Amino acid sequence: MKILVAVDPSQHAQEAIRFVSSVDWPKASEIYLIHVIEMKHASTLIPSDGPSSWDRVISQARGKMVTEARLFLEQTKQEILKESSHIVKTVVLEGLPGAEILQAVEDYRIDLVILGTRGLSNVKRFLLGSTSDWVMREAPCSVLLVREKLSKVTMGKTAAKILLATDGSSVALSTVDMLGLLTCKTPPKVTVTHVVGRPAYLEGWYWGKGKAAFTQLAEQLQTKAQKDGASYLEEMSQRVKDLGMQVDTVLTKGDPAEEIVKIAERSKAKLIMVGSKGFIGGKLVPLGGVVRKIARYAPCSVLLTRPGRSEKEG
Repeated sequence: MKILVAVDPSQHAQEAIRFVSSVDWPKASEIYLIHVIEMKHASTLIPSDGPSSWDRVISQARGKMVTEARLFLEQTKQEILKESSHIVKTVVLEGLPGAEILQAVEDYRIDLVILGTRGLSNVKRFLLGSTSDWVMREAPCSVLLVREKLSKVTMGKTAAKILLATDGSSVALSTVDMLGLLTCKTPPKVTVTHVVGRPAYLEGWYWGKGKAAFTQLAEQLQTKAQKDGASYLEEMSQRVKDLGMQVDTVLTKGDPAEEIVKIAERSKAKLIMVGSKGFIGGKLVPLGGVVRKIARYAPCSVLLTRPGRSEKEG
């Protein structure tokens, strides 16, 4: 397994490192520590010998930033190696962080990208930075957005709570495979949820057929959706039980993204896991609105799982 971790000295990025260090990844896994430098963050540049010295001044500033980045990555690498024996590689890049991370994903055939992302407690909602949003939308692999103390899921003395969202698809079921990689000191408590949403086409159907027929159809669809949802939860929860984890199920209705976020808040979940389609016909499937809303407004870390390029659509 190849894991890319975008790192910098920020607190949320450091939590991503702690999480990576705490997981017993599959044997022969490779961890790529990536740091992207941007010249706009360089100290104020003042040419000492007029305009002709600009190239030299810029080169010196770039050299200093690269040296500092390499030192930082080497220190981070040693921290990880204290906890694991995996192969750890360091890469310094320059440019737009989102673009450079996505290119690195392609170049190194990455399976999982891990990003630290900060939150804004004064509005009680976490906002994605442009880099996190960009990578989440366009990465052809799974993406983990780390918030707060995610390492408590794997290192905590008490069972942390994880929320798995399912829609019954093979992609949703694949989240259990990723869950199985999280070797925890204390097995987590897992809640599997399915949200029954209202079919988008019903409103237009109502105007064409009338209230009575609309009500009858809506009830029929609701009953079937509830039955299907219960079946989805049973299948998913059994897979989680097979991992030796405690499982609860929640079947509810409403807006899927809003309900999942509410359940995460009520249960004080540390991690939400949700599946998204990867490739169809060799092309990356655009990230759905539900997944984007969950990632943007979740009160905890979010793991978006995507099938790899070589995996067949189920």
